[in-house]
Amino acid sequence: MSVHTSPRSDMAPGLPYERRRLEDVGYMTCMSLTLLGNYAQTGHFGGPLAYTPFNVAAHLAGPELGGLRYDYRRPKHPYGDKLMLAAGHCAPTCYALWMILGQALYRKHHATGDPRYHVAPDVAMLPVDALGFRRGAGALRTLLADQGLSDHPLFAQAKGRGIRALSGHIESTDLTNDVNGGPSGVGIATAAGKAAFWDIVGAPMGTPKVIALEGEFAMTEGHAQELKTQAIALQVGKRLRIFLSDNNAGIDDSLIGGVVSSRFTGYRLIDQWTSYGWNVLSLPDGHDYDQIVGALRTMEAWDPTDRRPMIVIGTTTKGYWPGAVNGKIPGAGDQVIGYPSHPYAMKMNSEYFVALARTFEARYGVEFQGISQGPVTDPRERLIQFKTNIDVVMSVLERDGLGDWLADRLVEIGDSVPAEIPLRVDVKHDPFLDDRLKVANLPEESQTLTVRNSISGKEKQLKIALFRKAGETAGARRAVSEIVKWANHVTDNRVLSLAADLSESINLEHGSIWGHYDPETNPLGTRLKAAIEEAGNASSAIGLVGQSASVDPDKFAGVWAFSGTYGAFTPLMYLPARVWSQQNQDSKFRTGVLHILAGHSGPETAADARTHFGIFAPQVWKLFPRDQVINLSFWDYNDVAPGYFAAAEIAAREKKVGVIVIEVARPDFRVADRNTFADSDLRAAAKGLYVIRDFAPGQPRHGYVVAQGSSSTFNLVSVLPRLTAAGINVKVIAAISEELFDRQPDAYRNAVLPPEARQDLMFVMSGTRRMWPLRNVGSLTDEYSLTADQDNVWLTGGTEADVIAEAHLDPDSIFAGVQRFALERPTRLSRQRALLNALG
Repeated sequence: MSVHTSPRSDMAPGLPYERRRLEDVGYMTCMSLTLLGNYAQTGHFGGPLAYTPFNVAAHLAGPELGGLRYDYRRPKHPYGDKLMLAAGHCAPTCYALWMILGQALYRKHHATGDPRYHVAPDVAMLPVDALGFRRGAGALRTLLADQGLSDHPLFAQAKGRGIRALSGHIESTDLTNDVNGGPSGVGIATAAGKAAFWDIVGAPMGTPKVIALEGEFAMTEGHAQELKTQAIALQVGKRLRIFLSDNNAGIDDSLIGGVVSSRFTGYRLIDQWTSYGWNVLSLPDGHDYDQIVGALRTMEAWDPTDRRPMIVIGTTTKGYWPGAVNGKIPGAGDQVIGYPSHPYAMKMNSEYFVALARTFEARYGVEFQGISQGPVTDPRERLIQFKTNIDVVMSVLERDGLGDWLADRLVEIGDSVPAEIPLRVDVKHDPFLDDRLKVANLPEESQTLTVRNSISGKEKQLKIALFRKAGETAGARRAVSEIVKWANHVTDNRVLSLAADLSESINLEHGSIWGHYDPETNPLGTRLKAAIEEAGNASSAIGLVGQSASVDPDKFAGVWAFSGTYGAFTPLMYLPARVWSQQNQDSKFRTGVLHILAGHSGPETAADARTHFGIFAPQVWKLFPRDQVINLSFWDYNDVAPGYFAAAEIAAREKKVGVIVIEVARPDFRVADRNTFADSDLRAAAKGLYVIRDFAPGQPRHGYVVAQGSSSTFNLVSVLPRLTAAGINVKVIAAISEELFDRQPDAYRNAVLPPEARQDLMFVMSGTRRMWPLRNVGSLTDEYSLTADQDNVWLTGGTEADVIAEAHLDPDSIFAGVQRFALERPTRLSRQRALLNALG
């Protein structure tokens, strides 16, 4: 039974923390983030303010009270706790706080020279970085010079290090933050995987822990909703702790009384989480530091054997201001709250902004410069006033020993991050670099191995068949479990799978050597139980692969993960995967590899229903920057192992490759007899493209036929004797992966598909004419290719044979299409030459 409780009001007085210090830092944070919006004239206002007390408490309460254990000087230390500001548009609360923390250490180090207070310039966030709010790195390189301010003493902190670009939505590269915040729901959705990672590698419960911040509107988003099931299924317990800011305000509306009519009284956030089995704490006032620290301490002291995740739902005010009195801002009247406070909509130095600033001045006895004179129109003077007033906020660090206390507090918390923690994995060795995973070393014969569970000591026999004999009946999808099993055997169970309620169907189930994962009873199980939640499963997989237990950022000590479903439904996974690809690109440490398995793809799946028609949807996996994803489309069982491990070999060594996509279809065909192919190499798929049938020597050539997909390639191969008998002299090439082909030597690529061949080819493929397997093909490729969307309609469904015939990919249709392509070659080439000649 889930627990709902509220920290008692009498818990706070006895807590060993300095409330007044936190309140001062919180007020400074509120004022600083307001200055960011005032001078940038962009960004978000109300949301960041609502989060500020919890954000400050999490950073400064200390790990003994359930706050973050982190080191500002080494914010990406793997054993530090993970902060997830999943509410990405609320980035200003973190930027402002980090500047204050950075300035406290900067001034202390400058005053004492003590290396304990030193933060590397490229790590620290300093007051001068306020100028980088919502500006790009390119513009910031010359911002000061363009205004003649390079040598101005106000901007001395920029010397040598420059000014940091601070995005409108927070990113995983930002100091202690560990997620790209926004679009809504995507960041928080990875939290379950991030927490589960540390259970999987054997870390003690709660070390490290994950603290995530999100709002109630974003929690209505599908990815975030699926998190509820993900976290309870993974049994992450108190390692995952979420703060939900419940301010009943989104971007343009309220949740209750707006989107949801107020007459529906049963829409209660607490019930929504308790009904999923979570432990729920509620705070009547989510801005009260005593209540916040009380909740942090409650979660820290929670029973570690309770495997239910935890969430704190705090009532907050969007547009919160520490100097407000009964909903009023002295000198300005009503406080701007709710969704009207979402954007920074105040004009520069407006009356409301000035009123907010006056409350800060009155509290701390400081005075802002120039804010009473209205907007600053001169860009040089604007920068000067901006930095001058940021420094006014920072001057509060000089009062009452606040700066010294803050610097010492940060050092104390930072020094508590352990240099090592007990783990079941070797953090100095990357198992994905093992030579047994290289294509050249894959065993051709079926293996029967004795494997031992390193935790229980149990032994068992394991059969693995990476290749099968020609003529056996086994589709490409049957090999998926075998490659996962081999990878798990070599890496000691470091390849995990989350595949909805169809793991068996898409052939991931048997990739797990020790069965289903359970953090207590079967930690070496690699098949993670998962509901039918494509977006949530992909998000959890991202959380898993986005972590590393290695202290050395250049060495990887983590896991890889597969998430799969039918090809038609994989677009549900695309958004989190796209955001993950960005994080991987920017990460300064090695991360794992996300695998997307489009397990039943191609037109064949319309045999289930037209909703399952999997030819358009899988194309989203091409929508990444080139070389950051490797796409693999397999048609034959013996293509899978060499093709996949060629991709894995690259991904394990090239950091930029963060995603591998595998596309296989449902049918079971006979394994191809490669002795009949022009390229008889059993490992030919590793080269991306390989030749099935070469041109017959001494005869006129009719062009190149490139095949991709299951039924399409199998049926093309089946009509090769008919083509030969008809005198059709085409070169037939199997396209497994353009990314693998791009990495082959020039000599091989030119031998298989010389550049000019792209003007003289057709495709026979189970995909669509919307996106070809190869780039830069000729202008008439579309007219002659055979694709599953030839009639530009959704197929009607039926048996696999019916669907393939309707798609015109049956043997007779393929024979006729290739014959037409060959016989019309003179006309085809002439038309293309005419097009070029028309250019003059």
